[in-house]
Amino acid sequence: MPRYALVPFTRQAVRGGMFRFRLQLPDDVVDRLEGLGVTGVKRTVTFSLRTRDPLAARSRALRAAADLGDLIREVRGGASFSAWAFDPGPYQRDGIVRSSAGPERAIVAKRVDPDAEPKTPVRTKIMTLRRAYEEVYLPRRSERKGAPPRRRSRLDIEKAIARFEAQIGDKAITAITRQDAERFVRGLRVGSVATLKKTVTGLATICNAAVAADVIPANPFRGLGPDRATISAARRSYQRFDLDQLARVFARTERETGAVLWLPRLLLLTGARLEEMAQLRASWFVRRDGVEVVDLHEARVKSPHNRRLIPLHRDLLDLGILDLVKRADDRLFPELTYRASAERWSGAISSKLNREIDAALGANRRLTVHSLRKTFEHAAYVTGVPKPSINAITGHKPADVSEEHYLMLQDDVPLLKRHIDQITFPFLTTKAAAA
Repeated sequence: MPRYALVPFTRQAVRGGMFRFRLQLPDDVVDRLEGLGVTGVKRTVTFSLRTRDPLAARSRALRAAADLGDLIREVRGGASFSAWAFDPGPYQRDGIVRSSAGPERAIVAKRVDPDAEPKTPVRTKIMTLRRAYEEVYLPRRSERKGAPPRRRSRLDIEKAIARFEAQIGDKAITAITRQDAERFVRGLRVGSVATLKKTVTGLATICNAAVAADVIPANPFRGLGPDRATISAARRSYQRFDLDQLARVFARTERETGAVLWLPRLLLLTGARLEEMAQLRASWFVRRDGVEVVDLHEARVKSPHNRRLIPLHRDLLDLGILDLVKRADDRLFPELTYRASAERWSGAISSKLNREIDAALGANRRLTVHSLRKTFEHAAYVTGVPKPSINAITGHKPADVSEEHYLMLQDDVPLLKRHIDQITFPFLTTKAAAA
């Protein structure tokens, strides 16, 4: 089987981002097949792997390359063919497949002794991680929670399985040892601590379900992955903008239109997440208790307590946010499209805004579009806005029972309006006054 570095598939096609398999048959193999008069011979075997996931593509390409390698050896060994047809279908999905091209193998029927004792049937299907996920975890999760996991969660777990299969192999779940799990975690190369945690947690979740179903005696992934200190350090990795940095960033975005112009304003003056603002609709701008607010109760949000009312900052009103709402037919930013595979609206605009930040301040992974949310919270705190009000505006979970069940500040819109209007950013206030 080829080494990973020699897997014969291109990086990505220009359109759609799909990986493709491509392997050129050796000249002697092509010459021999043509000399035998075999029909359907092509010098290059190429087809789509039907995945955007590099790990899944590598796994599928390895299987296809291995099967083609077996066929090449058979041709060189003198095997005879009547036709050559390589069906890409089995390699466009995950799982173990048999080669679809090559000579037909003769099947010899064995004589069955009627007096012999019947043998115990052999299980042909091995309980792999993927089968445990599909046949143990998903039914158990649906039974316990009353609904299947969200598509984004399923994609994360399936990607974790693909990473494990590519690195360790498609082993039976009963054969996965603690050493296998530790070797996988040590060799895992991902972009962030959060992705590492998500990958290991997904595999541990499957194994927990397998333990509960008595499939395996213990969870080999238990306790692995980044520790609390590492995760906390990663969460603190985002910095906030200072006023000079904000002015330099907004000097670029204020020259634009549409989402690039308005999203930084909204993020800085509401403390919301980018995904919440990217999906805004005109119908979500309403008036409650005499206050103009954004109602996020119908939005796709991270958690239930993120469904909230956000009073519109006075600078947003002066900048003309309601005029933008009046001009919108439905969605405030129709140029942003929903990406089903990631389950979000904000993927492309996040990259665009981060490029604007890098152009203004230089490349710095600790200053991103999410830093605007941190900047809002810091500005609110130093202005004197109480922490319960900050939590109610930004959608953070209440700190205690009293804040959640007795203060209920998320319903006190006039109070939140007074608090949010205390926050000032001089360069935006000046621009709002000029408007």
